[in-house]
Amino acid sequence: MSSVLAPAPAAGPGKNEQGAKRPAPVVASPRTVPDPFLLTTGMMEQEEPYHWPPHHHEEHELIWSSKGVVTILVDGRVWSVLPGTGLWIPRGVVHEGHMGGGVAARVTLFSPEAWTRGWKNTLAVKVNAAVQQLLVHLANTGMPAEERLRAQQVCIDMLEPAESSNISVPIPSDPRIRELVDAVLKDPADDRSLEQWARRLNLSSRTITRTFGADVAMSFVHWRRLVRMRSARGLLAQGMSVEAAGRRVGYGTTSAFVAAFRKVVGHTPGELLARG
Repeated sequence: MSSVLAPAPAAGPGKNEQGAKRPAPVVASPRTVPDPFLLTTGMMEQEEPYHWPPHHHEEHELIWSSKGVVTILVDGRVWSVLPGTGLWIPRGVVHEGHMGGGVAARVTLFSPEAWTRGWKNTLAVKVNAAVQQLLVHLANTGMPAEERLRAQQVCIDMLEPAESSNISVPIPSDPRIRELVDAVLKDPADDRSLEQWARRLNLSSRTITRTFGADVAMSFVHWRRLVRMRSARGLLAQGMSVEAAGRRVGYGTTSAFVAAFRKVVGHTPGELLARG
């Protein structure tokens, strides 16, 4: 599928002459925003899960969701894009991602020549209901160029960085612990201890601890808690109860989950839900 949302899926990684897998090629998306406009928005909704392969854009990109959670891997970190927030990715930055079935994903691309906000790095951005409605209206409705330019500038002016409670998770790169990392990301409730993982990976507990410290500057327990809270935020955003979300990410009691959530996010799940 080739669109404003992502380039066509790249061919599989294949193998080199020695039989080792080659990484999938990074696809560059062509310019999409027509002159003299400032932005354009694409929308994607489908019943089946979808994966964007590694790619980058020649324009700045804002990935946002009007329903469900979009997961993006960029700069060695995993981000959860929830309704009401978006992820700003500067031009040229390679990223990939996926979304489950029934998610309403949106991507707004911005002309780099017209961008004056000065955001140099990936960051979470507020995308409130008014901005969402205006971006969709601009995508679906024709209007004179002068009026369209004014409306597009209003959209840009209304975008602001989101509060720090938006969770991103750094991904360790050491291949020796790749199985551990993949298992926890797939199932945050995986409760195997550091010692159990050491036996599984044929490594010492000290080696795993040093690896996490070197790669992500935190302990394995701290990193797993961050993964769990990122997953829990997505579940809460989809309407799951606090008790059910806590169980889904590995907590035996609601009180333990609430305490861990407050420690990472800065407020309780109930306070998060009250904020909408």
